[in-house]
Amino acid sequence: MAMVLKNMGRVAGLVFGSYYESVVFREAMGTLITYVVLFCIGYHLNLVFGDDKIAPILDGYAMTSLFAGLRFLSGAMDRTILVGGCLVVVFTLVLRLVVSVVVGAIILPFSITYNIYKVVKNGAILMADV
Repeated sequence: MAMVLKNMGRVAGLVFGSYYESVVFREAMGTLITYVVLFCIGYHLNLVFGDDKIAPILDGYAMTSLFAGLRFLSGAMDRTILVGGCLVVVFTLVLRLVVSVVVGAIILPFSITYNIYKVVKNGAILMADV
């Protein structure tokens, strides 16, 4: 029984801890879970790429890359000032989404790899400390 409680303490330390490794672990795990959920949503909706066998995979990748691109470009693109009417706002929004998908398609594999690295590294550090 003591071993079960000790292992539960390790898991609770990973999830609820307030020190640096725990925070990094939570953020990386949250990002990976968000990627998986968005991929599944895009896979099941299958809105963009048609009826091919690979189309659901491309839709899931596009949905995930949109999120990764928006997250990556949020520092540069959110600080713009728009002067104009509704057409300017719609054009800017469409342009922002297209740029985010393109940048996200390039950034996504690196982001996934880096977040997996952070989960493994910080998880190993947290498990070794307990």
